[in-house]
Amino acid sequence: MPTSAASCPDAPDALTLSLRENVLAGPRVGMAVPDQVDGNPVSVLATPAKVAAALAAAGFTDKCRGLLTGGVTTVLVVGLCLYCGQGYPDVIARLWPMLGQFNPALVLSAPVTPVALSQARGRLPAVVLRKLFEAGAGVGDLTQAGGSLLFGLVVTAVDGTVFDLAATDAIRGRFATPAGGRFPQARVVTLVACGTRRVLAAVLDSCAVSEQALWDRLVARLTPGTLNLADRNFFSMHRWRTAAATGAHLIWRVKNGVSSLPATVTATLSDGSQRLRLRESDAMLARRRKTTGDPHAVRLADITARLVTFTVTVTDEAGCTRISTFRVLTTLLDHQAYPATEIAQAYAYRWQVEVTYKIIKSTVRGGNRRLRGQAPDLAEQEIWGLLAVYNTLVDQAVAAAVDLGIDPDQISFTTVLRAVRDHLTRQAPCPGCGHRPDQADLTAAIIAGPRNRTDRQRTAPRTTKERQTEHTRNVTYTITITESNLPRAA
Repeated sequence: MPTSAASCPDAPDALTLSLRENVLAGPRVGMAVPDQVDGNPVSVLATPAKVAAALAAAGFTDKCRGLLTGGVTTVLVVGLCLYCGQGYPDVIARLWPMLGQFNPALVLSAPVTPVALSQARGRLPAVVLRKLFEAGAGVGDLTQAGGSLLFGLVVTAVDGTVFDLAATDAIRGRFATPAGGRFPQARVVTLVACGTRRVLAAVLDSCAVSEQALWDRLVARLTPGTLNLADRNFFSMHRWRTAAATGAHLIWRVKNGVSSLPATVTATLSDGSQRLRLRESDAMLARRRKTTGDPHAVRLADITARLVTFTVTVTDEAGCTRISTFRVLTTLLDHQAYPATEIAQAYAYRWQVEVTYKIIKSTVRGGNRRLRGQAPDLAEQEIWGLLAVYNTLVDQAVAAAVDLGIDPDQISFTTVLRAVRDHLTRQAPCPGCGHRPDQADLTAAIIAGPRNRTDRQRTAPRTTKERQTEHTRNVTYTITITESNLPRAA
């Protein structure tokens, strides 16, 4: 955004003088660089203070003070994740004019070569990008968006996904290739705030490590005042007790088989839900003993929970119906304060974590595209970078939604992605003072873009086989509370 001549004196301002003085003084360890946020679009992705904190938390120090310091390399890696599908030369050219605040020597230097960036990435540990993501993951008001609260609790959901990686020998040595698969894969399990779809925490490992094992590393991130949703593959007595002990409330789906839930019904409540006594089964005990390496581990104490069993009838415009049965276990024991129908409806919010993965993998990264890193650390760099970029885009969507007083679901993520990219590269700085568009300009660009439609109820085939015979169609959903087939206490 150009400024008036009055605000653009020919003489350089204080910041420019400071940068130039730093450059002329030569490389110095610990050089003080102003943490200029206003006026530099790259601050949307990262600021010097945040990057420096991530480098310090990772224990990284530059061995030599060249152009591609750890800070500059970190921002360029994040830029590669924002501009997925574009080559090193394009990303370097776009971001280089804005990186002087991360290394003053860049002010008087031409952009580096792609080879130099590739070598610098190899020197940067993946943990730096992880620390950058983690530093911003828990920031922000999780209650400001519609759908954030249910029963006065902040709604979160957990689930896992995988990323296809380059099929190099080095990556195959670190990340397994699934049976029948062509490429090694990394597995990521995340904790997502359903109202904003912000990723609050994540763990990463090879796809050989199960979602359940990764969740066991993440469960401590649950906090009191939240309501956590999980799919049916996460339940076990030990996992349930551990999650409930964090003080968070739970609504977890469990499998429908009689023997899959080690419980007996102690009471049927007036809303159709049932109070249960959970008792660790012999199979669960044996599996826990094997997992922990303690063959003499004692059986866990019984615990009380509440079960809501319900059917969902999906009816399309032609009148065709499909009925699915769900069972969800919850720590919300008061059936009058938390009616069964509302518990059943609440479970639908778990789908927000699936939408999160779709956005990261299809919109941000681009569909059917493997990560570009050819080494294990480079692949991990990109995954953490993608998560950091995704959260940045979420923040912009929420800012626009709050400004309009609407639900973030109505903000198109494609619009946000394009607006952030344009914000970084398409509006040249003022030649006199270096002013660039600020946060208000970015929010205005997002608000001016097209919106999502949230008033539609649609269903689409999920598997490859279903896609051959089915299509996306408009439907209505009907929830009916039913009784489970679990045994009753004597």
